[in-house]
Order: sequence, then C-alpha cells, then structure tokens
Amino acid sequence: MNREDLRKMIGQHFVCGFDGPTISDEFRAAVKTHKIANIILFARNVKSKEQLKALTNDIQELVRAETGSEAFICIDQEGGMVTRLSSDFTNVPGAMALGATKMPSSAYTAGTITGSELRAAGVNVDFAPALDVNSNPNNPVIGVRSYSDDPAMVGRLGLAMVEGLQKTGVIASGKHFPGHGDTHIDTHLALPTVINNLDLHLAPFKTAIDGGVKGIMTSHILFPELEDEYLPATMSRKILTNLLKDKLGFTGLVFTDCMEMKAIADNWGTVKGSLLALKAGVDIVCISHHVNLGVAAIELVEEAYLNGELDSEELAASTKKILAYKEQLADLEEVPFETIGSADHTFVNKLLHEATITLVHDAPFELTEKRLFIGPRPFKATNVSNDDDHLLFGPALANLLGGDFLTIGDNPDEEEIQAVVKRATTYPSVVIGTYNGHLFDGQLALANAVSAVTNVALFALRNPYDVAYLNPSIRSYAAWAYTPMAFEAIARILTGEIYPNDFLPIHLGGSNA
Repeated sequence: MNREDLRKMIGQHFVCGFDGPTISDEFRAAVKTHKIANIILFARNVKSKEQLKALTNDIQELVRAETGSEAFICIDQEGGMVTRLSSDFTNVPGAMALGATKMPSSAYTAGTITGSELRAAGVNVDFAPALDVNSNPNNPVIGVRSYSDDPAMVGRLGLAMVEGLQKTGVIASGKHFPGHGDTHIDTHLALPTVINNLDLHLAPFKTAIDGGVKGIMTSHILFPELEDEYLPATMSRKILTNLLKDKLGFTGLVFTDCMEMKAIADNWGTVKGSLLALKAGVDIVCISHHVNLGVAAIELVEEAYLNGELDSEELAASTKKILAYKEQLADLEEVPFETIGSADHTFVNKLLHEATITLVHDAPFELTEKRLFIGPRPFKATNVSNDDDHLLFGPALANLLGGDFLTIGDNPDEEEIQAVVKRATTYPSVVIGTYNGHLFDGQLALANAVSAVTNVALFALRNPYDVAYLNPSIRSYAAWAYTPMAFEAIARILTGEIYPNDFLPIHLGGSNA
C-alpha cells in the first residue's frame, strides 16, 4: 500500500473540527495532505440554516475529492442544553425534560424532528442520545442530559430517540459508554473514576444495542472493576472489544469522546491517546478543536501501522465497516430543505415543551399584576454547555408577561441576597428562575430569603435537584432548560393557559425529598 492510500485508510478513522462558518485554510490543507474524512460541527460553525447547508456541501465536496468517500458530518444535537443549531432550526427539549412526559413517543418525535432537519442541512451523524443513568444528583456534566435515574426509563426513551433519528437517515451514537451518570467530575476538566452499580449503567446501552443503534461513543472514565490497568474506557480493550463488542454484541461504529478533553490530554496526550483508542477497538477518533493534533495523530498511527504495532487486519476491517455505513448514507434520498424550522415542526415542538414542565411542590401562588422576575444568566456550568449567554430569564419573562426583572449573580452572596429581598418586599408576587442552584447554593438561599417576605414561584431552569432545598411556601417547578421555548411554556403555565404535569423522572434527595 502506498503512502497516499495508507493515509486515505487512516483518515477514515478521524473526526476533526475547525472554527468559524466556513472551512478554514488550515483545515482544508489538512484534509488534502492527511485525508481526514470526517468533521464535527459546533455552534461556532452554525450561523443559519442556509449557511450550514452551504458549509456541509463544501465539506462533502472537499472530502469526496481528497478521500474518495462521503464524509461523516457530525454534531452534538441532543436538545435542551446541548443544542448546536441556530434558532431557525427546531430545537427540541432535552432528555430529562422528555423523561418527564414518561412517553417514549415524545423522544421518538424529538428524534424524527431533529434527524430530518439535520439531514436537510447535510449533517448525517448525531452524537445523541445520552444513555447515561444520572444516579448522582451532583453530576456536573450529565444531569438533564439524562432521561432519568431509572435505567429502564433511560433505555426506553433513549432507544425511542435512536429510532427517530435513524428513521430519518441520521446515524445515532449513544453515549457515554459504559456510563457517565455516576461521576462527580467533568471529563472536560479531569479524569473521574466510577466503581458503583455498573450493571445499572450498562442496561440502557444493552437496550439500545439490541434495538439497532448504529453508533456508540466512549467515555473518558476509569472503571477499575472492568479494567485493572490505569486506562479509561476510551483506551481499554477489555471495555471496548471484550465487553462492548464481544459480550454486548455491538457491531456498529465506536466513536471516542473528544480526545482534547483534559481527562485524556493531561494524562496521555491527545496524540498518543488517539493511537491507544484505535488499538482498544475504537473505529473513529474525535479531535474536535485543533486539526494540527489530528494531523499529528494520523502520522503516529501511520508509524504504528507500518511497524506492526497496530493490527493491520483489524484496522482494515474497521475501515470497511466505516465505508459501508457511508455508502448506506449516500444512497438515501435527500430531505427537503424546507423541512428545517417548518410550521409543523414548530407546532409539535411547542406541544413537546408544554408537556415537559413539572409541578414539584403545589404551594399556593397567584401571579399578580405587579410582579418581579428574578434569575441568573445561563453561565457555563460545564464545558459541554453552549457559549451563548445573551438570553436572560428575567427580561425574557417580563417581555412575555409584563413586569419588572432582576438578573442576579451566579452564586449570590449575603449582601446581594439582602438587596434583592429589600426590593422584593414591594412586590406581591415574585417568580424566580434557578440554574443549577443545588451546586451554586447562593441562588437557593436567595429564593428562600425572598419567600420569607412575599409569595414566590420558582422554576429550576436546568437540573431539577434545586427544588429539594426550598422552603415549603415556594411553589416549585422543574422546567429543565434555559431556552426561549421553555420560557414561553413557563409564561403559559403562570397565566393558567396550560397546566404542568406532575412526574419527576428522578429522585430529588435534599431536605424536602
């Protein structure tokens, strides 16, 4: 095999990314020289549906010319807090919000909407759904990205989302195998260890595998009960080959989580870690941000292939599998561009969001004509969050319903709390939004202090665990997301136009549990 053919083979095993709404010169050069055959997109790459369609067309033209194959164009479009698409797409509720409906049909509908709009825009792989069981309320990175803390519910709704995505021709990739739900550390920042209830966390993956999910994404987590060497799942042959493929019977595509995350970069390095992942049984390595690291990793893999360190037959079989999936995608009919943000999708998405809001504590509350809306900004609680912070709860609700507003700090101190209480005493009703208040407890202290001087309704705008720590006089809801569609549903709840459901897909814990 000559060097160019070898690079074309190895390039199939990498997903890389770039900044901006058009292909950067550096990235274009890397595809030409190192035959990178797959791309990941983030919010940084998406400005509008028209721009995204033009970009994906350019990507396919480049990759076809340089590698002879289609590109996997990948995205993390889970819905809710992990939304990479622009506002002219239909951005569906997140996993735990859908869990609050109890209905797999909700997740299936969300999957078909998301998948059809991705396909219409030229995206063909979705790194979703999260199949993690959120058994740790203080998990900083999963939380509302999980359907539930019940593995059976995660399996049912996760598989429904998979079926919806894959019906439209998008490859779904369940994550983060073998489970990220019991971590207390964000793998973007450090390397966690999980030792408890492994069967519980594996169950949803087994359900999805048996149901035909085409992709699985690995986790950068140590599982000492599954791997006795100091290797995370992403680089463990025992976990990815012996367990995932041989025992659980997964025959689809194994993707890594981003190899630039500190869990990998600070311990093995992105480049060396990429080789170790391929040796462990990964099909496609994801290097999301710096294409020069992808180039270096490809060169290291070439060297390992040529000196026999990397199993050539195994890599060839993996390449064949990747190309077979790409041929399947190439044979599909295109989805009309007009599908994106269509009136039908918008209407159904509105109904989905309205069905997710959960009343947790039914304390008396009446929205009076004079009202105050209080909330923090949607700060970046984890590195998986989106970067935009222009949307603010207080102004948004005041705009929808009329009234005054305050925007508070991420974690208010006593001085700020007392200033807010002083102002709140002049309002007969106050509506408060919290954003991970169970981790930033100044928000909860503020809500409890305000409830001592006036009537309060509170909406947990991300993880629902906030409501477990509230005074019983506060009428509390789980709203699941800090998004415009969630705010519109909240407004209709407050005016009595619609009614909340009464189901929490998780156990709260805390003082009022």
